[in-house]
Amino acid sequence: MADKILGTLDASEFDELLTSFIDRAEPDTMSFEAFDQAVHRLAEEAIIETIELTGVIEENAIIFDAADASPVITQGNEVLVGGLRLVVRLRQPAVR
Repeated sequence: MADKILGTLDASEFDELLTSFIDRAEPDTMSFEAFDQAVHRLAEEAIIETIELTGVIEENAIIFDAADASPVITQGNEVLVGGLRLVVRLRQPAVR
């Protein structure tokens, strides 16, 4: 793991590195500032993909259009993204 760049670590390797960082007391321990800068750099480099969904409102529910090339699956008012199932429920606006 010592040869890996911080941005290529998977979650368990990152946790191991962090635990090692916390447990170490040697003079070569990474400073908090350097660690904080590395974490912020990784966050800035993260790739954010935009997925646009379109649909209509029918009987107080959003019915999403079929998205052929999208990496998400839609069914009625549900959106499946990886291991997440998002259910969109509409409510009536508050009466003022």
